[in-house]
Amino acid sequence: MKQHILWFIIFSLSVSPMLPAGNGGSGYSRYGIGDVRYTFSERAIGMANSGLAALSSTSIDQYNPAAWSGINRTRFSVGVQYEGFNTTDGANSAYLSGTGFGGFMLAIPVYTTSGIVFGTGITPYSSVNYNISSTSSYGSLLYNVKYAGEGGLSEGHLGLSYIPGNDFSLGAKFSYYFGTMRHNVSQSFSTSEYSNASETRSMEAHGIGATIGIIYSGLGKALNIDSSRTLSVGLVLSSSSSLKATEKHYYAFTSTSNQVTIRDTTVFPGTTLTLPLRLGFGAAYSTKEFLVASDLLYQQWSSFNGTGVVLGNFTNSSRFSIGGEIFPHHEGTASFFQRLAYRAGFFYDASYYNINGESINELGFTGGFGIPVVSDTRLNIGIGYSFRGTTNNGLQQDKIFRLSFSLNGSERWFLPSEDE
Repeated sequence: MKQHILWFIIFSLSVSPMLPAGNGGSGYSRYGIGDVRYTFSERAIGMANSGLAALSSTSIDQYNPAAWSGINRTRFSVGVQYEGFNTTDGANSAYLSGTGFGGFMLAIPVYTTSGIVFGTGITPYSSVNYNISSTSSYGSLLYNVKYAGEGGLSEGHLGLSYIPGNDFSLGAKFSYYFGTMRHNVSQSFSTSEYSNASETRSMEAHGIGATIGIIYSGLGKALNIDSSRTLSVGLVLSSSSSLKATEKHYYAFTSTSNQVTIRDTTVFPGTTLTLPLRLGFGAAYSTKEFLVASDLLYQQWSSFNGTGVVLGNFTNSSRFSIGGEIFPHHEGTASFFQRLAYRAGFFYDASYYNINGESINELGFTGGFGIPVVSDTRLNIGIGYSFRGTTNNGLQQDKIFRLSFSLNGSERWFLPSEDE
């Protein structure tokens, strides 16, 4: 069993640089830094990515480092996600899909009495993934124009949590943002009398940021709620981050003999890409058997400036989510079905895209399961279906299906056996 889990981790990490290209996703990801990711933990996926105020001993929160303070055993999580887009512009439709790395996190308790837990990992921050092709004519001349993009930004995490007392949990982490975004436009003709051409614009960016988080889990006591129930609130603030970027433009023209006759590369060093401040607030109500959580996120994208690669107009984004989990039994002696975790959620995302004067919003529903594998290791499956965008003003509407798999395990996989 350990070997199967190890191979799952190796596979998930190895596909991360090559899978995001897929065979295409949403055309909206050609704008800005692409689709911003909101995957905060393997458990939260099935709960519409809610739960920044929830303390857990078995789940690693990618967003709020204060939530790590509840972890009392070394834990890891790793995952992958499939996305399918049924896209229409009102006249034509297509189904495009891709699979991407869902993230890897590791939490190591240092001093559990004070909630000091070290956390690290790497997760997606944004994703560029589209492949759009259209055939047109000019008189009797047929030509094809293709738009394709891939890449995005990733976030590396390094931080600590701490419990100072009085039902407060604190956390702080440094983030290292890095990645490459590529956009290609190519035009090909049906006759050799015309030269085909393509332009590729790419941007490599990297920089640091910081996040601080706090969770207060004593609200239930203040409101005289039964001690078997916990009511908590949480707050997370991620700083704005200036990323150093290098922008490159590649041009190619193909002669009638199908040989490249002209190539040119233009480099624009010293470009700055600024990720805006993000603020999150959440509340959670839980017992040993269930959890209900709700979050509200806000990010100041209105001041985000585009460049030759980062195109588009942007507006401040906000995201509301609410979700829940039912977990009947935690005991290892319980039956398989009694140890299943059942999850569901709803979200509304007013994204940072503002295209042709239209705000691009997304409404979706999620569900999921936590399946026991061995001991407290669990396979988490998340399913989501959402609606995004509009066909007004020449835009597109997406119906998005998401399916994620993640594995969460504990220190049993890292400790040597007694024979060693």
